[in-house]
Amino acid sequence: MENSPLELWYFYGNSCAICHDLWPKLKAMMEEDFPAIKLSYLNIEEHLELAGQNRMLSVPGIIFWVEGREHFRANGFLYLKQLRDKVAPAYMAYLQ
Repeated sequence: MENSPLELWYFYGNSCAICHDLWPKLKAMMEEDFPAIKLSYLNIEEHLELAGQNRMLSVPGIIFWVEGREHFRANGFLYLKQLRDKVAPAYMAYLQ
């Protein structure tokens, strides 16, 4: 992590169609609703060790960090509303 108090890591696979379809939607939501969150778009094949250290067992996968601590994670099929509902309270609390 790079000294960013709020980070969201998005793990994807090269052959994962859902991963590639979901990323632009997730990115647009994050940039519009949560601009202070640093986004990382991580290819699981290129970041295999990082994925393993963080128990990222399937893609797409998300880990949301608040001040270096894991706040929320999701693997496999993801719902943007679920992500928004998990991120929003922490985001609002952090900005206050």
